[in-house]
Formats: sequence, C-alpha cells, structure tokens
Amino acid sequence: MNFCRFVLILVISLPAVSFAQNKFEIPPELKASYEAINQRSVTAAVSFLASDEMKGRDTPSPELTIASAYVAARFKAAGLEGLGDNGSFLQTTEIATSAVPVSGVTLKQNGKAVKHFGLMSAGDAISYQGQVQLVTGDEPRDTTFEGPISIVAEPFTGPRDQFNLMRRIARYRGKGASAILIQVDQNHPLIGSAKRATRPRIVQTRGGIAGAVLLIPKMELTGKFDLELPGQINGQAKVSNTIGVLRGSDPELSKEAIIITAHLDHVGLKGIVGDTICNGADDNATGVTGVVTLADAFGALKTPPKRSVIFMTFWGEEKRFLGAYHYVNNPTWPLGKTVCNINIEMIGRPEPGGFEKAWGTGWDKSDLGPLLNEGSQKAGVLIFSHPQFSGEMLFRSSDNFPFFEKGIVAHSFSAGSLHEDYHQVTDHVEKLEIRHMTRVIQGLFAGSLHLASGEVTPKASAVQR
Repeated sequence: MNFCRFVLILVISLPAVSFAQNKFEIPPELKASYEAINQRSVTAAVSFLASDEMKGRDTPSPELTIASAYVAARFKAAGLEGLGDNGSFLQTTEIATSAVPVSGVTLKQNGKAVKHFGLMSAGDAISYQGQVQLVTGDEPRDTTFEGPISIVAEPFTGPRDQFNLMRRIARYRGKGASAILIQVDQNHPLIGSAKRATRPRIVQTRGGIAGAVLLIPKMELTGKFDLELPGQINGQAKVSNTIGVLRGSDPELSKEAIIITAHLDHVGLKGIVGDTICNGADDNATGVTGVVTLADAFGALKTPPKRSVIFMTFWGEEKRFLGAYHYVNNPTWPLGKTVCNINIEMIGRPEPGGFEKAWGTGWDKSDLGPLLNEGSQKAGVLIFSHPQFSGEMLFRSSDNFPFFEKGIVAHSFSAGSLHEDYHQVTDHVEKLEIRHMTRVIQGLFAGSLHLASGEVTPKASAVQR
C-alpha cells in the first residue's frame, strides 16, 4: 500500500457479525475451487514472495523480476491464457534508472587520502582542488558557495529530518555548491541510503537529492582538498505487469471482464546493520497470494463463469501506482468492457474481532462492496464498510485509483490493520494469520464469482467523482 507513514493503533468496534470457520455449505460444483484455496498453498505462496531472497521486491530489482516470473508460472498452472505481450503473461516496459557508482571516488586532504562512507547521490563528474566551506543549520540563507561544502549532518536521523536535509542541500546547490560533503559517524542511518543508492532505481521527476553528495567522517576541515567524483550511472530497466485471463463461457458476457489485482512490489532494503530487508509479507505478498490463489480457484471450475476474469499483479505501486498507470494507458482488455477492478491489499493481519472479515475503500463511490458481500457471505465471510478506513484517503492510496480515474468501478479490499510493521523490516510471514487469510480469499472467491457469473453488475454512485 502506498501512503505516507500512517500507523494508527486503534481500538474500534467492528460489525458484530461472526462466522465459524468453514461452517458454510459448499455447492458440489464448487468443491474443487474451494479446495484450491487452502492453508498449505497460501502459506507456500506468501512465504516465497516475502522471503529474504526476494530482498523486498523493490522497483526495479532482479528480485521483482523473479517474482513476476513466479506469478506468470502460477497463472499458467491455473490454466489461464496470457494477456500480456504477444500472448505471454508479461506486459513489459522499460523505465529510466539511475545508480551511484561503487568506485572512483577520491578524497585527499593535504595530499593524504581520506576515507569515506560512499555517495548518497551523484550528478555530473567532478574534479576539484581547493578549500571546503563548513556550514551549519544557522548558516545565512544568502551565503554563496564556491566549490564543495561540508554539512554537519548528525541531527538528521529520521524521515522528516532527512527531508529537511534534502531541502538544505537543494538550497546550497542553488547558491553555487558543486558538491556536498556530509559529516557522519560510522553508524549513521544515511550510510544505509548510500549503500542502497548503488542499486538502480527509478529516475525521480521530483524530490530526491540532486547532484553529488558524499558521506565523510567527522574531521578537521582545513588545508587543501582534492576531490574526484564519478558521474551518475544512467540506464534502463525492464519491469513487468503479470496478466492472465480466464475467458468467460457466455458468447456475449465473455466480452466483459472483472479484473482482480494486487501489487507485487514492495520497498526493498533499509538500514545498515542487522535485518535490512523490508520483506513486505502483509504489504503486499498477502494480496498477490490472494490473486494467484483465486486464479487456481477459478481455474478449477468445471465451466468458467459467463464473464471473463482477468488476474493481474503490478510493478511500481510503491512508486505511486506506476504499473497500474502503465496498464490503464496501455490496456490489453478494452477498458469499456471492464466491469470493475477488485484490488487486494494487506489481508493477513486482522484487527481484534476482524477474523473472517474484509473491508473496502471508498465504500460510498459504488455498490461494488455490498455486491461482493452478497456473494462472500455464502462462504461465511463478511465484506463491510470500515468505520475508520473505508473513506477517501485509502481509496486513493493503491492501484485501484488509476482504474477509477478512467471511469471504472474500482476499490481496494483489505482484511487487516494499518499495523506498526508497515514498510518496516519487521513485516514478516510469521506475523500473518494464515487461517484468516485463507478464509478471506475464499470469501473473495465467492464474492467475485457473484459478479463473474453475470448475475449482478456494479454501478458507480453519484459521489464517484
């Protein structure tokens, strides 16, 4: 899920509807589908996607590419048809990337080499000989700099402080600084940023740090300095949405499709010591597990539903829905024949009293939530309007939003909480409630089958826009 750091520890009153696990009657023709949604398969999928080997599935990264291939293999095994490039399961595009060089930095003071902790960012190559200028937070705003400067950065430890640091760096560069040297100790959090900067990342169109920023130890800044900095490494990286379709059985309704989605990416690595991997178990390995498991369930139907069902995972949600925007601007199924988007987000950690319950965002923008609930209750799962989270903010915080902007009924559905492990290295599989997650996926199957059968069609409300 993509929103600013937003952890709320709330005690709220959830709807007092409770269903005993598996105390619902499965129609014989759906038995194989429900059996495909089981705790063993759910555990296997979410454990792989959130493993340390996936290194947080950042966009772009080799691990995200591997995860896309895994989802494509699952879609193929479920009997889906590829809806990507040339009939494959991958809709691939190239994005511009940049990375900081891992070598080539030379820093000398009075002819003697000075150790450094790495570049946080790079710009054009720099060769400089001369003095450095020390500034602090009290430096007048009208100071003009000539050549590199040094900032005492010890107070910059948290996200907000780092944001302020970036603003200061931009100001110094605007006043003539060709490079910025930041003094830190050997355990400073900014060193982790420098290590991560060596991995290719999406070129930022706004924000971020521009130009060369080098981390150095605390030292006397006297004498002559010789500085050689390499330039930024610019390149391209391939990223893929993974898309499969189960075509409907009705000659006319099969031209329409519901789309079930989740984002495959997460935020990668952070920190410099200990556990540095943001595994993204709940956000959003659980949602992707829901998508591939639902593909298994629909693929196990003896007769496909009347409408077609598309299953999709996105890259770049954590970079403001880039994969979803790429799809809606380059659709492989007509948007005018897209009935709705059911986007799955963070379904693994229920709130107190939330077992076998899921909630939708933007509840009042259409009747999709109530229609899903009509079907999900056949499986003993409640889909409801959350008193805290079903409003506007989270509605605009995930991959449903690009679909909404194209006029499609689109909502995200979650079955968890905005917990303290969100976007942290502590979002581990061991903290998931697999029983709950499995039951919610069964409920989403029953709810989406209700729509795919052609029995009902969601409609936007008067407040959609």
